[in-house]
Amino acid sequence: MLTAARRKIRILASDESGFALVMVIGLLALLTVVTTGGFFLAQQSLTNSVNSKQESQSFQSANAAVDGAIANIQYKGYDSADFPMTFSVADLGSGTATVTVEELTKGEYKLTSIGSGAKQSAETIKVRLYMLDLYGMNIAYGSGFNQGASSGKFNGNASVYGPFYTKDDLRQGENLGMANSGGFGWGPIFIKNGTLDVKSGYLVDVKVLYVDPAMADPKVVSSATRVVRSVPTLTMPSVDAAYLDARYEKAKSESSDNIQGDPDVRTNTNTEVTTVGSPSTYTGSRSAGAGTYYKIIDNDGMVNKSSSGLTLGSASFGNTNDDFAYNASTRQLTVWGTVFIDGPLTTSNPVNYVGNGTLVVNGKVTLNGDFLPLDGLVAGEGGDGVTYANQSFNPDRIIGISSSSIISLDNSSGGNAKNPDGAPTHAGAFFANDKIVVNAKVLLCGSLISQGIQVEGLNNMDLRTSANLGKYVPRSMPGYGMLFQSIGAWSRR
Repeated sequence: MLTAARRKIRILASDESGFALVMVIGLLALLTVVTTGGFFLAQQSLTNSVNSKQESQSFQSANAAVDGAIANIQYKGYDSADFPMTFSVADLGSGTATVTVEELTKGEYKLTSIGSGAKQSAETIKVRLYMLDLYGMNIAYGSGFNQGASSGKFNGNASVYGPFYTKDDLRQGENLGMANSGGFGWGPIFIKNGTLDVKSGYLVDVKVLYVDPAMADPKVVSSATRVVRSVPTLTMPSVDAAYLDARYEKAKSESSDNIQGDPDVRTNTNTEVTTVGSPSTYTGSRSAGAGTYYKIIDNDGMVNKSSSGLTLGSASFGNTNDDFAYNASTRQLTVWGTVFIDGPLTTSNPVNYVGNGTLVVNGKVTLNGDFLPLDGLVAGEGGDGVTYANQSFNPDRIIGISSSSIISLDNSSGGNAKNPDGAPTHAGAFFANDKIVVNAKVLLCGSLISQGIQVEGLNNMDLRTSANLGKYVPRSMPGYGMLFQSIGAWSRR
């Protein structure tokens, strides 16, 4: 028989074993819960990580595709046939994407890029892109463009159709802004370091107005015009010593043959020349003035304005198929490639030109009479998407003039069309390092670029940009191929 004391000890030992077993079972259950919870947490984290990776791939794909589409527009120009643009995994490395583009105005685009990762999770990026060709604009980049200003102004019934960039305020006088008297059409308008102060009705179908954010609110703005408080800074090219020296050497090298067209772009079969005769070896005198090289007007072999320059008037030079020739009886000027004039250039009569080339003038340019492509311009799309007469250039009918000094438009047959499709008095690309002065009633189609654009007296200046000038502008013009690019609104979802 067990004594009472031994029985008590045995009962206690039995109770401790049961408690230990319960503790072990409880601990195992807790570990199971922790392990299971940890597994589910790890699985959830893995799922989130995979989803995040998919979203990252989708975003990276959409973003890379936007960059590719912008590069395509910058390199080739906008062409609706290029879009939608699709990108494969091989193209992007992180997924696939498709980019669509909506052209809002000339030079303004809305890009929508949808990117997908490996499991097709999609991300959408929307970007507003502003991209303008230098020679798709009229620019007064060193001064304002104001009524009564000394270095940049409108007079009379002046108008500008197309992109325009100016510094300081854009203002008007009492004789501007009236019904049918001019104003700005199409746009966009860029006003750097200034604002707009005009009358009602002065902006005609201008969709976008860019105004310096530090300046006062613009007046008067149509309800159809969107105001953007941001203006890109344009870094302009210059007709400086480096540019002149390079063009002098280019004209010299091009004088070694007479195969029409710029040697940098022409083909062996010379397919760009279709209407002015077949290519030929140069057989004329080696000069249109003084000097050894027939595409250079100079008298001492140095770029120093030493030459008396060139006057297109009563004297003819060159032959029909030459890169550089002038027929005084028909007033037909032929320029292919680069011609360098180390002194002033003056025309005594209206000029009809053929070719695709640049007159690089180290001096003042004075145009006494109309300056137009032979057979005129052709119909084309304007900045508002409407087709107009006298709007586009043929590729073998574009001459550009660059001057280290002033370009003066002194006489014309009379402009002031006050509409976007009138027959121009001047057409082409004009770049003056100092300023462009208008001493006549001028209707110009193309591009005027200078520090200042000045209209004298009661003359009128009507400017109209051409949609295809930038595509065919001669390669020796300052800033050839320059595009101004700005990214506006950006969103992701």
